[in-house]
Amino acid sequence: MCSLRYIDAVSAGFSLVGLIVSLCYVQNTRVAVWESNMIFSTAPDLTAASDNLAMALHDTCSHVATSPLEGGGVAASRPPARGIYTMFLLEKEWSNSTYFGTPIAVDRGHSYKPWLMLVWILVCSVFFQASRHFLFCEVDDADCNSDFQYVPGRGPDFWRWVEYALTSPWQIVIIAGLFYLREIVVLTLLAALQAALVLLGYVIELQIHFLCVETIERDTQNFQARFPAKSHIQPGSRLIMTKCKLLFLLVCAYIFHGIIWGILIVKFQLQDQAIQDCQNPSSMPPVIVVIISLECFLFSLFGVVLTCQAVHMAFAPLTLDKIHNSWTNASRCYSILSVTAKLVLVVGFIYMLARDDAGSAPRAQ
Repeated sequence: MCSLRYIDAVSAGFSLVGLIVSLCYVQNTRVAVWESNMIFSTAPDLTAASDNLAMALHDTCSHVATSPLEGGGVAASRPPARGIYTMFLLEKEWSNSTYFGTPIAVDRGHSYKPWLMLVWILVCSVFFQASRHFLFCEVDDADCNSDFQYVPGRGPDFWRWVEYALTSPWQIVIIAGLFYLREIVVLTLLAALQAALVLLGYVIELQIHFLCVETIERDTQNFQARFPAKSHIQPGSRLIMTKCKLLFLLVCAYIFHGIIWGILIVKFQLQDQAIQDCQNPSSMPPVIVVIISLECFLFSLFGVVLTCQAVHMAFAPLTLDKIHNSWTNASRCYSILSVTAKLVLVVGFIYMLARDDAGSAPRAQ
């Protein structure tokens, strides 16, 4: 188990190096974000402008030839074309008046600094990983009586999931911002769902811990003696119920994870396709594809580790030594995945800034 202590030390070292390098590339770049609001109006000028924009969008991005306007007329004189890239227009009747609504990206002056988010992620990583190294204690050590000791073989570690809850939502925001998914509401919901998913991971670990306790009690046949107040409940029934709860939590975690990365991947593909369809001379930098692919893979592996541990605890014959080893192995995997996911983001982000500074790609604003 001492190898896990050294893994945390190496992880803290890598995170510290990433922090130092990131500080050397300090950028004051602000990423502008917007809010999507439905604008309703009866003003004919605004309606005509919306129709003009809809027609220009169609003519530019649909690859369908359209006849030029005759006599310098405006696009409002013909019905807006339908196609893949079509502005959403909504007609409503209120108080005997007809309103035309169009969703508009509204600039309220909000922005964020991705570099500060990255520094925060690395500072938290160094603190928690170094703390786990210095507070490490083996499960069979008689001196491990303090609640502040890090004993990975003992069971769920709440503070590990606190670290992930403080860092992974910002990783999601940074990744989304790389390909211009910057609507405030969407970013907030994605970050909040990621934080909730991380905390759900701790709840799943608690359920795995309950499963281990009940399995050991069933196998040692001392359930009735240790829980006299619940003597009418059979150990087998409680074990089945615990497994059902664990399965439900795992399914929910996979659904939440799928929602987060489904939105990120689909929105990236749509944005990349839109750049090509709208006759732009450039395309999305390939490094963004690499970052999204690796981060999605690494984030998914957290769920794989948790699932493998749950399956092992649910169906394999258990002893105390096997339980301790299972928790330690899971902690080892989490430590490696965590530092890898963060360093991939650091390296990819610095690479993109280096490209921007060299003038090979426009700076994201």
